Amino acid sequence: MTVTIISADFHNSNHAKDLVMLLNAYALDPMGGGEGLSEYTKNNLAKTLAKRQDFFTLLAYVDGKPAGILNCIEGFSTFKCKPLLNIHDCGVLSEYRGL
Repeated sequence: MTVTIISADFHNSNHAKDLVMLLNAYALDPMGGGEGLSEYTKNNLAKTLAKRQDFFTLLAYVDGKPAGILNCIEGFSTFKCKPLLNIHDCGVLSEYRGL
């Protein structure tokens, strides 16, 4: 088994497709609320995220197949006067959990 983790390029159509598929799977899971993404979100997410400078996505692949997603957004700690990283979404497809 080969695991690869990449930073998603929101302009790359394959990365965008995998982002939406993985995020939708997470949203459908009880941990993600049990309701899939809207068609609007599916159609606009990657191009909207591509415009942001404070957001990134990591995609995990197992043997070349999409397996997991991590969405992160930069925030700011006023107490520390430093940037911080908010892990917003973390999802792994059920068949890859526990590996």
